Amino acid sequence: MDDRAGREIVVCLGYPAFQSPAHHERVREIDARYEPIALPVDANHAWITEPPEKPFDEPPPWAVGVAEPRRAVLARTEVLIALQTSKDLMGWCPALRWIQGVGAGVEQFAAAGVRRDQVVVTNASGISAGSMSEFVIGRLLSIWKRHREAERYQQAHRFVRTYGRTFAGSTIGIVGMGHIGTAVAQRARALGARVLGLRRSHRAGATSEFADRSFGTGQLLEMLGLCDAVVIAAPATPDTSHMIDATALSAMKKGAVLVNVARGSLVDETALIDALNSEHIGAAVLDVFETEPLPPENPLWDTPNVYISAHSSVSVDRYMDDVFDLFVDNLGRYARGEALRNQVDMKVLGFG
Repeated sequence: MDDRAGREIVVCLGYPAFQSPAHHERVREIDARYEPIALPVDANHAWITEPPEKPFDEPPPWAVGVAEPRRAVLARTEVLIALQTSKDLMGWCPALRWIQGVGAGVEQFAAAGVRRDQVVVTNASGISAGSMSEFVIGRLLSIWKRHREAERYQQAHRFVRTYGRTFAGSTIGIVGMGHIGTAVAQRARALGARVLGLRRSHRAGATSEFADRSFGTGQLLEMLGLCDAVVIAAPATPDTSHMIDATALSAMKKGAVLVNVARGSLVDETALIDALNSEHIGAAVLDVFETEPLPPENPLWDTPNVYISAHSSVSVDRYMDDVFDLFVDNLGRYARGEALRNQVDMKVLGFG
């Protein structure tokens, strides 16, 4: 990133929420070499509902009417901020050197053929951690305090007591002690829970200030058997695909709750349905799925004690502002040739 002296740097604003004149101006203010350009999309298309995990043909369905100007922008792009991505992104963007992901997950760019010897990838990890941890704690409280049952009795006009269990004293296992996992741990411990944390980088004997006990990936089954609830907050990688399979579910305590706010690929949904139907797993909180949107015919909709949300565990009232603030800070670093914040380990995440 030291060959940019005196030349224009095209910054592609590939996420429509960041294409206002104010966003353009903030980019220009960082460095005179920056030329911000909006990646076109068709007017009035619900692009935001498109799942980001799978690359699409270029142009995507929400930009068919602007295909040529869109390709012209991509051809000049050196810096890209985006959530979704087209297939063969390097073919469309031969000058690409840095991608800022709008979300924490960036596996879609690996699937699009982005090369780690040419491109740096940064993500928005950490920005969503606070609101997502609130979602996790809220769901667990709702299940253990039996809110769903109380609401059903209310609708039936029946005065039936629904005593719940106490959150304090419970053991919460967290798979993936990154930003989200750490935020969940902090809030769970504040409510009196014991926290067990599992992370890929764990070394024998290592401790964590955020967990009462730490585990490595080879100790997954051991940790699962100790938990009243298990929260999945690990990244999607080839190594984590279906890490929560039939064996892992069998290792969990009878009646335990499984929460997945990471990626759908981490959980074997067929095995989970079996575990719920047999009542070995007490409940499942699912915000992410192997196929999104979740098809209407998917049996998860009608499986007992499943709590479904549409990939919306993050609160968005301040999220976009925070993401763009991170991007602007990184633009300054990029212009100065400094290390970027939130740079991901592209080798671990499967980039070629």
